[in-house]
Amino acid sequence: MKKALTTAALAGCLVALAGCNTLTGQPQLRRAEIVPAELKPGGSAVITVDIRDRQGVVARVEGVVVEDPRITFRLMDDGNEPDAKAGDGVWSMAVDVPFQAPPGAYILEMTAYSSDGMPLTVRDKQGTVSPLQAVMPLRILPAGE
Repeated sequence: MKKALTTAALAGCLVALAGCNTLTGQPQLRRAEIVPAELKPGGSAVITVDIRDRQGVVARVEGVVVEDPRITFRLMDDGNEPDAKAGDGVWSMAVDVPFQAPPGAYILEMTAYSSDGMPLTVRDKQGTVSPLQAVMPLRILPAGE
């Protein structure tokens, strides 16, 4: 009986230590979008990132415009507009496009972070480790279009 209990305790510890390093336990990016994808100067859009996070390791989701890293976004999962429900793994933010925004094609890169401030990493089926990220194209139309 004592040996069985010890084996069960050891198995429990191994599962706890594995945490999100297992393929099924790690966070998964289900959807990332910006609506509308074509923006007009003076217009607005909603950025949404849906992450399946069984272990609760995603502390925040932030984005950056790749072409201008000074432009950053912090999405929320707090139930305040435009986020529909707090704690559901759907991170959202409303953004306003400045009137002076230059037209063109841009890339918005969203990254999930852990509570220690580091980007969360995930392992794919081939064993490759990479940050939990989404890349979204967007386009700013010329004023007046």
